Amino acid sequence: MEELNGVTIYWLISIGLLVGFIIDLLMMKKGIGMIGNVVWGAIGSIIVGVSMILLGVFAPLIYATLGSIAFLFLINVFSFDQEHKNSAQTSQ
Repeated sequence: MEELNGVTIYWLISIGLLVGFIIDLLMMKKGIGMIGNVVWGAIGSIIVGVSMILLGVFAPLIYATLGSIAFLFLINVFSFDQEHKNSAQTSQ
């Protein structure tokens, strides 16, 4: 069972940074950008990881990884919607 301490927080941040970087590579210059993906990946990983630890779920680091991916997916999808609206307004 994982406990919430400094080492766990370090791993949650590291997982989020790595996931954010990989998502940025997969997005190919679209979405919110590298800094946004890395920062929001770390934030999403911490939120999901701490939640899973407090709930007592087995393997919270794996859930933190999956949660960070889902969090970044939602942020990037809504970023595309905003870019689409801006380009439609400028073309009129």
